[in-house]
Amino acid sequence: MLSPLIPDDKHPKWMIVLKILEIIGSPRARKIAVRLKIYDVDNFLLAIKIIILSNLFERDISGIVSEINQNLELKKILDVDFPVNAQYIYKFIFDLSYESVYSFLSRLFQVERRKRVKRQKTIIIDTTPIVIDLNTWRNRYRIGNRNKEYKYSYYPSIGYYVGFKLILAIDLDYNLVGFEIYKNCPNDSKLLVSFIEKLFKSRRIHSGDLILCDKGFTSKMNYQTLINRFYLIPIIYPRKNTNIDRIIGDLNPPLDVFSNNKYKLEKWLRIVDQFKNLICKWTNFKQCRIEIEVFFNIAKNTLGLNKIHQYTLPSVEKKVAPIVFLATELISLANSLNIDVKTIPFW
Repeated sequence: MLSPLIPDDKHPKWMIVLKILEIIGSPRARKIAVRLKIYDVDNFLLAIKIIILSNLFERDISGIVSEINQNLELKKILDVDFPVNAQYIYKFIFDLSYESVYSFLSRLFQVERRKRVKRQKTIIIDTTPIVIDLNTWRNRYRIGNRNKEYKYSYYPSIGYYVGFKLILAIDLDYNLVGFEIYKNCPNDSKLLVSFIEKLFKSRRIHSGDLILCDKGFTSKMNYQTLINRFYLIPIIYPRKNTNIDRIIGDLNPPLDVFSNNKYKLEKWLRIVDQFKNLICKWTNFKQCRIEIEVFFNIAKNTLGLNKIHQYTLPSVEKKVAPIVFLATELISLANSLNIDVKTIPFW
């Protein structure tokens, strides 16, 4: 039996929870919802609050609704003066589009949009499996119904599983840069260029930034594309059989660098020089990559990303998006309260 939710403004977790609920109930949040043309703003904000509580305390929505109806203090915090119907909340969340949830949370929690500054930034990119809670032992070779079959995927840290894959980018300050969810488990090296292209077009990353990835993204094409096409510095950990000298020797400037008064050529040469100097010292960046591991640890062990109960891509997107934004906000608020980020999964 689960313990009841008793708000305690002196406990670190509840301090952060109350702050997040205050942000969602603020006039600014209401204004964002109105601008997104949400038809029922009051119930939308209530649904978002319930989703946040469900993720933070790893309980289903019906359990959270039951706690709200029984706990007057929790009702006061959520600004609710009527009995909440779980079925109505389920239906309301089901009818919400992923775009509206994503847009609302990204604007509310102020995902950093970089200004045009010359300062180089380090972007950490990594992937993690999203395992769906599906019984694969009853029929291991044919999973799901005839009209909705699933496939086995493989991830090195957990082996074979059924689910999806999340690719995520953050900077060294734990600010969320972007994320994408893919069906099954495509190879990391095949996802990098398309993911970088989306971040580049949305101006989340700029030319001259340093891209830090692990060995799963290692590919000669990835090194060359990030340098020649996006003018980025790819610090992708080389594998044992990766010939860095050959990759450097095969780097040639693209044709478009010769058509812009030598500016692009000078820029390309500068990027290549930085790449040559830094790729040989790739082991010095291992400490930086720990930050994205901490981020995934919080998302999985605090917010329930380790195993989810959604089974289609649209429902998985609506489930994962609040978790990713919430993990970012948790880390930001923990830093502002001088709470060690690494202790969050142990609450």
